[in-house]
Amino acid sequence: MGITRFAHYTVRSSNLEASWRFYERVLGLSVRTREGFPVPACIVSADDVEVVHIFQASPEIDAALERLASVKEDGVTWSTGRLMHVEFWATGLAQMKNRWTGDGVAFTERTLPDKHQVALRDPDGIVVNLNFPLSEAGASRA
Repeated sequence: MGITRFAHYTVRSSNLEASWRFYERVLGLSVRTREGFPVPACIVSADDVEVVHIFQASPEIDAALERLASVKEDGVTWSTGRLMHVEFWATGLAQMKNRWTGDGVAFTERTLPDKHQVALRDPDGIVVNLNFPLSEAGASRA
């Protein structure tokens, strides 16, 4: 038996409210409070699939997490380290670009052989790429 599906990635956020707004308003995903967590936290979903867990960083939580060997690598604690980016497939490129432009959200885009890709940064600097079908690239330039 091998890997069957992606679960989620977790963000240790410097500003939970800003992260909530980014994932909900900028990316258009569903966000809800994560109940029963010892610090302010939320869960981000695409349809009914949880894709991101976010919790508010604090000195107390950092101190507790620092004791876990699994969060330390090469002397660096709680950094995105080797994480380069995360990606989602999406539709509605023209509408999203109009909304982002109207809201002053910075993004870059490029067309690759198999997709049109838009890159944004979340409030903690994580690059979030949205991949669109090539058919939407031409329509978004109109």
